[in-house]
Amino acid sequence: MTQESRTRPKPGLVFLIALLALSLVAALIWPLLNRWENRSEADRGGTVRIGARQAPASLDIRTEEGQGVTQALLGNVYQTLVGLDAQGKPVPDAAEQWDASADGLTYTFHLRPGGEFEDGSPLDSNAVLWSLQQTVQNKYVGYQDLDNLARVTNPAADRLVLELKSPDARLPYLLAGRAGIIYNRGARVNYATQSAGSGPYAVDEYRNGEELTLRRSKTYHGPHKAAMGTVILSYQADSKGQAQQVADGRLDAAVDLGAQEAGAARNMKGFASSTGVSRNNLVLAFNNSKTSILSDQRFKEAVRYGVDRPAIAAGSNGTAKALNGPVNELSVGYDGSYAPYQHDANKARSLAAYFNPSYYHGHLRLVYDKGLGDDIGQQIRGQLAAAGIPVEVSALDQTAFQDQVVSKHDYELTLLTMTNDDIARFADPNSVMLFDDTECQQLFQLATAAKTDQEYTDRLKQYVRSLGDKSPSDWLSARTPVNVRAFRLKGLDQNMTDERLAAWQLDRG
Repeated sequence: MTQESRTRPKPGLVFLIALLALSLVAALIWPLLNRWENRSEADRGGTVRIGARQAPASLDIRTEEGQGVTQALLGNVYQTLVGLDAQGKPVPDAAEQWDASADGLTYTFHLRPGGEFEDGSPLDSNAVLWSLQQTVQNKYVGYQDLDNLARVTNPAADRLVLELKSPDARLPYLLAGRAGIIYNRGARVNYATQSAGSGPYAVDEYRNGEELTLRRSKTYHGPHKAAMGTVILSYQADSKGQAQQVADGRLDAAVDLGAQEAGAARNMKGFASSTGVSRNNLVLAFNNSKTSILSDQRFKEAVRYGVDRPAIAAGSNGTAKALNGPVNELSVGYDGSYAPYQHDANKARSLAAYFNPSYYHGHLRLVYDKGLGDDIGQQIRGQLAAAGIPVEVSALDQTAFQDQVVSKHDYELTLLTMTNDDIARFADPNSVMLFDDTECQQLFQLATAAKTDQEYTDRLKQYVRSLGDKSPSDWLSARTPVNVRAFRLKGLDQNMTDERLAAWQLDRG
């Protein structure tokens, strides 16, 4: 045997060493490759960054009040049975179509086939039925919108039948909100920071008050395919500096700018801007109880003539516009030709002269949530003082406001943010306004009992006009979200961006 043959490794040993080395390399690299594969699927199409100012305290859409959570998650992460388009009209979402019985008491919803939650479990009629039950039983936000349900059945996996106590043409609109959210029965997640939805996106990470990252869902099978792999919502109170960040390219868009930032954006270049309209309105609500001076029609009219709505809206830097009636143009009850009680200080003073201030303790009390700011209260006080109506202003923290105004009704005037749909509250004599008017209640019932869309529209306009004439409140302004975007960004709606952001249609091109 030669020296060379004694030192050469045996072929079997070489193979074994090579196999062990390859196994070690594979063990180290495989997790990285797997993570890269998953990330590339989520990131396909890139990332879009959006500035916003309503950071939700929690991502639990079941219990979190406020519109920050719906802006981020409704339609993006959590599907509703019915959707809303950019004009506030019901459109298919989890249900691809629906129909109502001739008497308006039964609605049948036909679910889109193949729906899945982000964990792969099926979105079927069982899931929708369970979700409606949970919303009512646990009193999730929006549960009151289901008060008219008499019975819910699911005769097939793709079909759900809702029977009502009384006809309600508003049902598709209501099911496009929180009442119509579909939850995953089998989910075991922390809803405050995670998600368990069925929408085109899923929550990837939430840094409370700072940033929310959404990644494209792999299980979504609906009509709203996500154009971008990742959407990041970056939060800044009052949207300070966000317009400049869009101009600099650090953000792709900023939505629903605060009044100060909207004013600053007017003098900037480097982006496209738009002003939409929201379903949210600022309302000067009256205490209409029989013991209140504002139960008198003449005094109501004095206040309405005394308030200068355009002047109030003018101070918003374009983030609000004056209203002429109870709803804005995103409601089918809107009538652009209806404009009662335009500001007239002389007429207000003449009407108010019938009432000695001693009738209302020397002044009206305007009591509202201080979250609306000091300026609005002082502006109303000054306008009414010019009409001979003295006003004392109190801006309270939220707890004190709830106790004094909502619970005890201890006020003459208050400020409320109300949606177009909230005009239903004026047909409820037990609402915070304590407005009890038989004619208005009957008109509202007729509207909800409508059998066709046109009939509903016509009757709702009658109800809205009656409310406007009888003046249980003064509807001050509609919120008009100001949005800015990089020129290359497509798909950003201009309407309702304060409450809904259709992230799935955003595309950087």
